[in-house]
Amino acid sequence: MIEKLMQMTKASGCAAKINPKDLEGFLNKIKQFKDKRLLAGFEHNEDAAVYKLDENTGIVFTLDLITPVVNDPYTFGQIAATNSLSDVFAMGGKPLMALNIVCFPEEKKKYNLLNEILKGGADKVAEAGGILAGGHSVNDKEPKYGLAVVGLVDPKRVIYNNTPEAGDLLILTKPLGVGIISTAIKGEIAEEKVVDKAVFWMTKLNKLSKELLELNIHSLTDVTGFGLIGHLSEMILLSGKELGVEVSIKDIPVIDGIYNYINMGMVSKGAMRNQKIYSCLVGKNINPSFGEEIVLYDPQTSGGLLISIDPQQAEKAINLLYQEGFTESKIIGEVIKSKNKERIRIC
Repeated sequence: MIEKLMQMTKASGCAAKINPKDLEGFLNKIKQFKDKRLLAGFEHNEDAAVYKLDENTGIVFTLDLITPVVNDPYTFGQIAATNSLSDVFAMGGKPLMALNIVCFPEEKKKYNLLNEILKGGADKVAEAGGILAGGHSVNDKEPKYGLAVVGLVDPKRVIYNNTPEAGDLLILTKPLGVGIISTAIKGEIAEEKVVDKAVFWMTKLNKLSKELLELNIHSLTDVTGFGLIGHLSEMILLSGKELGVEVSIKDIPVIDGIYNYINMGMVSKGAMRNQKIYSCLVGKNINPSFGEEIVLYDPQTSGGLLISIDPQQAEKAINLLYQEGFTESKIIGEVIKSKNKERIRIC
């Protein structure tokens, strides 16, 4: 019997990321490269690096790989590639070329799994309009897969993760909960219909239309391993402004069925870690249930985009997102002026 992918790993997807506080400590000790052509690098925990070639052309460069979040190898390949490509889209860019990065055990009886993983990744690169041009492999008992992606962006239209403005409305384009569902899959209790819904969203490219990108979007990031609260905190704290956010918990989209799994204990260590790190920034005007609160810290793999947009254009953005298949997009809150320690208020 062939071993299930998720039984070959300790942690799943973006929940396997290194503790963000530890990571910050490592990065602070690395030499900071200064170049006027480097438009995005280490300094703001950006989704991708951006390098300006000329007045009209910039290169977006990113690297991402994850452990399995589902057992089906082809689907895992699709999810991992979608997750990697997302960082280019989150900068307002367009994928151009990708390289595979794969860690997999050197066991011939399992190579059919690897073949399916690579097929899934290749199909998503093609769907995104990119070219898969090669890759690198490492013999590893724990499978991991992802992409290094190069994209193009107009240097004047790069969208950063730390440039929201007071009064902006916040839009989330995909429902939360895929980390909880991945934990339930690993625990072998996930229902097929719930898994199918999670897979649908994890394999949906975060590609936005030209019309949408031309709206007055002030800040943009994708919600991944640090959860919604973690990525909101980056957007606000790294802005250098006295800003906060008010988030309406009833407006936050979640995948149907996740609260049952939370009640069964299907909460990842990554979610608990995120809560421990970021809860000091959170104030509450209401008393949410444990499930309603912990999902805000749930590590997302190939999660949705978090958009900070001019309030006059928020409804138009929602309409365009629905047309592009993001049918659970919601306005979840507002950027406000704030000097409080609790920069994120749950209402």
